[in-house]
Amino acid sequence: QMRTTRKVSVWPVGLVGGRRYERPLVENGKVVGWYTGWRADRPFAIDMAGFAVSLQVILSHPKAVFKRRGSQPGMQESDFLKQITTVEELEPKANNCTKVLVWHTRTEKVNLANEPKYHLDTVNIEV
Repeated sequence: QMRTTRKVSVWPVGLVGGRRYERPLVENGKVVGWYTGWRADRPFAIDMAGFAVSLQVILSHPKAVFKRRGSQPGMQESDFLKQITTVEELEPKANNCTKVLVWHTRTEKVNLANEPKYHLDTVNIEV
């Protein structure tokens, strides 16, 4: 699905942020918010594994940088994406962000500390 990215596309990520998944909230084919376990107030409350950027966008924004240092914790993605796009321009993939096709994995036990006791999302996603 990344191959069809025109500018910046987004999708859910499984096992991230202390939850089973995090995802962009989509209404009428547009991203309108974020289902996340941590800092939903971020401009782009998304994991690094949850988006793709077309090469054309990268080439048309030669000063855009992904900071290894200098961003607040958890703000690297937002700091980068703010340089190249807006939330309104995001292209939802994975069936309007209702399917997990990507997992955030580490070589440590999964921590689901931020998973709500009762499922609060509006869709039922298999992880």
